[in-house]
Amino acid sequence: MGALLAAIGCVDSDTERVLRFARHGDPVATMTIEELASVTMPRSVRVFDPYEGQPIDFEAFPLATVLDAVFSPAWREEEEILFTCSDGYQPTLPVPRVLAHAAWLAFDRVDREGFSIEKFESGTNHRIQLAPFYLVWENLDDEELRGEGDYGWPYQLVGIELIRASERFPAMVPPDDASPDAIAGFSAFRRLCSRCHAINGEGGTIGPDLNVPVNPVEFRDREWLRRWIDDPSAILPTARMPRLNPALPERDETIDRIIEYLEAMAGARPNTDGGGSPGGR
Repeated sequence: MGALLAAIGCVDSDTERVLRFARHGDPVATMTIEELASVTMPRSVRVFDPYEGQPIDFEAFPLATVLDAVFSPAWREEEEILFTCSDGYQPTLPVPRVLAHAAWLAFDRVDREGFSIEKFESGTNHRIQLAPFYLVWENLDDEELRGEGDYGWPYQLVGIELIRASERFPAMVPPDDASPDAIAGFSAFRRLCSRCHAINGEGGTIGPDLNVPVNPVEFRDREWLRRWIDDPSAILPTARMPRLNPALPERDETIDRIIEYLEAMAGARPNTDGGGSPGGR
């Protein structure tokens, strides 16, 4: 408990150390770090951090145990988990994926003072503050997880919600006449892109909405979009958007399918009086 109390004491006073839990849009609980510690004792866990590219030891709570306490074990029968971060990052993870690998809610670093990491972004290294929480995975001996890069590693985590994708993101679903490639692209977009980008106002808000008020396929050709998704820094060295994971299976095909999805959604823009709906920043 000493490490826990030290972690609470060293956090910036402007950072609220709580997690909010919801199920299908309904609030379930708000838990402080002390309340989480009453549910399950924190432990030290070593992971290979995809941002720093090296092993790091964190103090953390086991995610599955926390979810059992908040939602009961019934959460294991749900479809997906939406993680919301204070900066607008919003990744979702299928529940089977969470059940297949050990995840932890980290709240402090063991190896050095300060709950932060070094992250290469926009052409340079930045010190990123992680509080309130950082979702990490036991991946030192898990080649599958290591190959996924930073997929599923949200930091500045403030909310966890059990969702059904069709209910939570109905405006993101491609039209009924979408091609099989566009439907596959929708799946890839949800996994790889919607954590930062919205479609029709649904999704992350770190990047712009990619359909409202305009879709990138309406002002960029396919070749440019392929190059941008492949490696934005090759076009704009200071781009914040990272390169698509080089280890992604069927990577070239996935890029083409995402573009097919964007093309399908360009014809599925909602009617608005003001020419667009809120979404990205």
